[in-house]
Amino acid sequence: MFSFLAELFGKHRDVRELERLLHHCGLDPRVVTDAMKFAVCKWVREAVVPENALPASGAQMDWREDLRASAADLLAFCILGSEDFSEANTVMLAERQAARIEAAVKGQCDFDANIVMLTLQAGNAHPEIVESVEMESPSS
Repeated sequence: MFSFLAELFGKHRDVRELERLLHHCGLDPRVVTDAMKFAVCKWVREAVVPENALPASGAQMDWREDLRASAADLLAFCILGSEDFSEANTVMLAERQAARIEAAVKGQCDFDANIVMLTLQAGNAHPEIVESVEMESPSS
């Protein structure tokens, strides 16, 4: 239904920008469902702006653009896995995404945890990421 509405009314600017960022990360945006894209864009829109991002005028918009790019990086990493992501980007950027997943599993970043859980629940997560999250998750 989401894809029908997106085709009927056109995609929102935020969704188109997320798709561009995913493509830049080496991930075909069509692999990510519209519902996933809408969820990520909603989380970016609803994110609380940290006080240190507000000094200059327009800083809030820059902060949201950075957050969207950061979300695209993590989303692409979760779907591609470290090897394919490293080939499309850099090893250092891939290592940063792996560290973000580790921190998210430990409960240090809810935003990143939402993205990781989104890919896991959608069944889009690379098997390496699924295994990594299972190994790092605290047992209940």
